[in-house]
Amino acid sequence: MVEKKEYRMAQLETIHAKPEALISGSMDDELESRMLRVIDSEAPILESLLFKRVINSMSLKKAGSRILPVLDRIASSLPVRITDEDGERVFHKDGEEPCFRPTPDSAVRYSYQIPVEEAVCCLQFILEREKRIITKSELSKLFKAELGYDRMGSQVDALFRKAAKSSALKRTGNGRFTI
Repeated sequence: MVEKKEYRMAQLETIHAKPEALISGSMDDELESRMLRVIDSEAPILESLLFKRVINSMSLKKAGSRILPVLDRIASSLPVRITDEDGERVFHKDGEEPCFRPTPDSAVRYSYQIPVEEAVCCLQFILEREKRIITKSELSKLFKAELGYDRMGSQVDALFRKAAKSSALKRTGNGRFTI
């Protein structure tokens, strides 16, 4: 059975860092430490959200063209499992079991920040819970509700479509989903 866990957003102390300090390499250890804390709390996590969490914790608005290579270099050397999802890296922590995590109201995580593997786990959870054959349109409504979205916008729909194509999901001869 696929497990449902609560999503926990990493709590990082906010510091005021200058872009020059990050570029110089003097903050590499701090950046690595922050990345590992975010991964420990939020993995599996897409690279874009990982970088956003770290940059925001340093009182910077965005990872510009000068800072992004620094973040990329440090992230590439982290002692964690890294996979690829449509050209973006996904960072995993050791011993992590596949699950899905609805985002609580206290955290901000948009549908484009949710790894497809987590969306697949959500669909598996719904199918196991419902214990019946479900049409694609009904499954998409249950998916949206399970993840806590009010409507099926284009980004939520894109996540659903990617997840629904997974070979981990079973389909009947007429294309409906089943356990």
